[in-house]
Amino acid sequence: MNIVVYSGKGGDGKTPIATNIALDKKFGVCTNEHFHVFDGFINEDNLIAIKANEPFPNIPSEFNVVFDLAGSITENSVSITSALTQADLVIVPVSNEVKALTAGIGTIKEILRFTNNILIVATKLEKGRKELFGDDWYQSREYLNVKNQVHHYAGDLPVIPLKYSKVFNTIFEQEMSIRQIMNSDPLAKHNFKQVAEQFDEIYKHIEGVKNDAKQRIAKSA
Repeated sequence: MNIVVYSGKGGDGKTPIATNIALDKKFGVCTNEHFHVFDGFINEDNLIAIKANEPFPNIPSEFNVVFDLAGSITENSVSITSALTQADLVIVPVSNEVKALTAGIGTIKEILRFTNNILIVATKLEKGRKELFGDDWYQSREYLNVKNQVHHYAGDLPVIPLKYSKVFNTIFEQEMSIRQIMNSDPLAKHNFKQVAEQFDEIYKHIEGVKNDAKQRIAKSA
């Protein structure tokens, strides 16, 4: 399975999302980031790093990889287009900021030229004043604004919430996924429970896409 994590705007959580997927699901990593973070904890046999103007190789169907992509789609960004043409699912992180929403919606429209199998992750969510929704981040004002903007301008795509958490820095400090960090530290098990459960929703969506693909293959056989 090939999962692409991509947005035309930096800072919305592409690399933490891709890294958590790779570590939890034991996926290989493909990146076009010139200065990437993966050398320290992704085995070189499971890592493909290329330049932005180079195409990714075709990934055999028996391998599972996650693409962590940087840059904008242009006629020279063949790394991005070569990844999108192989994607079973594209995850687009979008935060509730004006520039991020504009860039995210623009990115989604570009991706739709390649595939409509897109999952939006509303990232960096924080509770506002007087918000009393408990753990149900689907009721967050920031989440609802991201969802409404995406649906209005880019279509009825699935949107999953992902709250702001310091754990996204800890992933790279400890070179472990959120679940791995929680399993190694009882305090982290409590502090990062919500964000880990939100990642479980992302994983549930990934499994749904994977099962749909298997069913299509079975029907065509």
